[in-house]
Amino acid sequence: MNTRFAVATHILAYLAHSPGQPVSSDVLAGSAGTHPVVVRRLLGALRTAGLVQSQRGTGGGTLLARPPADISLLDVYRAMQQAESDLFQVGSTTPNQECNLGRVMQQTLEEMFGPAIEAMCTALAAVSVAQLQQQLHQRLADCCPHSSA
Repeated sequence: MNTRFAVATHILAYLAHSPGQPVSSDVLAGSAGTHPVVVRRLLGALRTAGLVQSQRGTGGGTLLARPPADISLLDVYRAMQQAESDLFQVGSTTPNQECNLGRVMQQTLEEMFGPAIEAMCTALAAVSVAQLQQQLHQRLADCCPHSSA
């Protein structure tokens, strides 16, 4: 199962939770429950998309490049899409044109996936990292009233 989108979203939420404080890939990996190499790879894609920036040296790490309210989950999805091929990519294979099913499969899937992808993108565009952060804080308050993070 591909978890890039979920982990990238987790990273951005953590950075939003630590405004102005550079966060290391080790800390981000510990929070997300993954390996720091995975986090560094995802940070590269997020940096390329202009969602995060890095500070080198002592006390360095990663920060959000924009306010959390200006980063939508669609931005995150697109950054992950640029890093690797899309889950819904249809045209990357060449079905057998001699097969009746193979001859019509790509066009059929493209027509079916199109509206689903459009609906998903619309839903993701409507949610910002700031809104995600608010929901996370509310859940923390509900389940762990004495927790700070």
